[in-house]
Amino acid sequence: MNILICGSSGFIGTHLVELLADNGHEITGLDLNMPQSYAGLSDFYQGDILKKQDIRPALRGMDCVINLAARHSDFGITRREYFETNETGSRRLLECMTDARVDKYIFFSSVAVYGDHPEEADETTVPRPTSHYGDSKVAAENVTRQWARANTRRSVVIIRPTLVFGPGNTANMYSLIRQIDRGQFFHFGSGRAIKSLCYVENLTEATDFCLDRMAPGVATFNYVDKKDLEVNQMIDIISGSLNKKAPSVHLPLWLGLGIGRVFDLASKLTGRNLAVSSARVKKLTTPTRFAAGLIGDCGFLPRYSLEEGLQNMVNWYTNRLYRRPDLAEQFQKISQTLLDKDIVFDVPLMVQFPGPVEITEYMPSPPLAAVERIAK
Repeated sequence: MNILICGSSGFIGTHLVELLADNGHEITGLDLNMPQSYAGLSDFYQGDILKKQDIRPALRGMDCVINLAARHSDFGITRREYFETNETGSRRLLECMTDARVDKYIFFSSVAVYGDHPEEADETTVPRPTSHYGDSKVAAENVTRQWARANTRRSVVIIRPTLVFGPGNTANMYSLIRQIDRGQFFHFGSGRAIKSLCYVENLTEATDFCLDRMAPGVATFNYVDKKDLEVNQMIDIISGSLNKKAPSVHLPLWLGLGIGRVFDLASKLTGRNLAVSSARVKKLTTPTRFAAGLIGDCGFLPRYSLEEGLQNMVNWYTNRLYRRPDLAEQFQKISQTLLDKDIVFDVPLMVQFPGPVEITEYMPSPPLAAVERIAK
């Protein structure tokens, strides 16, 4: 199958590209950002799903579209920006799919549509989002359902994953692992909050499972890896994988929220997304429980347990080629500059920075189709 993945350069997108390509699909990527690796891509377009002129060329010859493109961050995004990408971007993509007569669509939504639900939410739970992000995802789902209803040939799957982690993720779970590794993590509250999580490789395999079983109409699935872990259990697994002693001191939650607010002020004054914030303290200490029995009832079985997934992510963290984010950022800028100038290396590129850090990396080689298109 010829598949266009929007958001192919992101964390989940990178894993999904490789899996689907390994399973025999021809994958084209569309993303605002150049991919760090072209592994699995037959073609790639750098573009914006808000711009139809960027979408149309990438849709030629496609059988299916998977939309991962989204705005999602705890920092620095307005309500208007969430809706612009998540709702308006989805609408423009679907309009282009209509013109191109592409009738299969997988949309990545989020459990954020349920809001702060006190009980375990499943697919029958009425969405009541409590964040701009969740609101924008509900709006995008509504656009998607309207598109599906307009033509009985159209097959749609909506996937609502919970917090996704795994190798390549540098968001909240990465920050947690790094804090534990550096001895900078402190428990706030009892640590008994239940957290629903999902491991990225299980999620991508679940997506492939849905892809093989698409039928006319709309199917909606939560995705969560069971069984849920308490924060204490999660910290113990990460600490053990790092060969560190698990933090045992528990500080009052009010103190953690107060410290978070100090960092909130610092973020506002500096314009930097700091590792600590009141939102992150609240997120880690607030129970989040979601059910995902429907996809299991359809026959899907995850390959990895949550413990194995956390261990895999810690192994990736400890084996990273470089561990300093400032150097990683410098290296990515150098890589992008060379690519912009059509300089492609198939041999290791050595970059020496001040200090005892040497970075060795292969420059990514773009797909032949992209090279030929650019050459024309």
